[in-house]
Amino acid sequence: MTTRSSGSVFAALAQEQADLALRSLAQRRNRHCAIHATRKAIRRLRSLLALCGSSLEPEVSVVDRKLKRLASGLSRLRNAHVVVVTASRLARGDDRDIWLDVASRLAARRDALLADALSRDPDFARRRAQLGAIAAAVAALPWQRLTNKCLRHGMKRSERRAAKAARTARRKPDPVNRHRWRRRLRRLRMQKQMIQAAGRAAPSLMHYGHASVGALGELSDRLGRIQDLHMLRSSLTSLDKSLPLAQLRSHVRAKANLVAL
Repeated sequence: MTTRSSGSVFAALAQEQADLALRSLAQRRNRHCAIHATRKAIRRLRSLLALCGSSLEPEVSVVDRKLKRLASGLSRLRNAHVVVVTASRLARGDDRDIWLDVASRLAARRDALLADALSRDPDFARRRAQLGAIAAAVAALPWQRLTNKCLRHGMKRSERRAAKAARTARRKPDPVNRHRWRRRLRRLRMQKQMIQAAGRAAPSLMHYGHASVGALGELSDRLGRIQDLHMLRSSLTSLDKSLPLAQLRSHVRAKANLVAL
């Protein structure tokens, strides 16, 4: 496989994610899901850029910083929706009514945050303009410099980072370390998926990376459930003190402890 064909395959994959992020943020129906889809597309794009990074420096670092800043600006909105969904999932059995009440209160806060964000950036026009400029910058990256050696290096680097995060999280399993572990697993899984997607057009890339996408996804999902429960537990402190907050927080902590790793 030639360097030029490697570059064209990954350039197309990157542009696909940039365009998906832009389309998702433009959606007006079900804004909460649209924000989630936007952030996922940005994560996939950043994962791809990190995989290819050493061949695309220094230009790629500028693009990545802009993507990170844009995603971070949407994180509060996304997290506000996550805790609503998580609380709703706990609404079962004898505790159903109280968790539905909690979910309703958190949903009101979530919707207020979204309304405030849209008042300051109507229809997310400013963010969409930023995404459009980023998409153009992605297309202009020096993809012709991409080499198979760089891809192999990028995959190995992600595997080392994920392994290091796993060791740290197992030695000290606090929310910060587990969240870092999850992020690195997620990036590695996304990069493996990108390699597989490129491999359909470029079969010689298929042997890169040793981690199983399925195993990475399963572990990342379990860590994600723990993270969601920790966010819900933290969010409970902002609710009306008439609720049995200590009991609810204890219940959430117990649920998080049940998630096997």
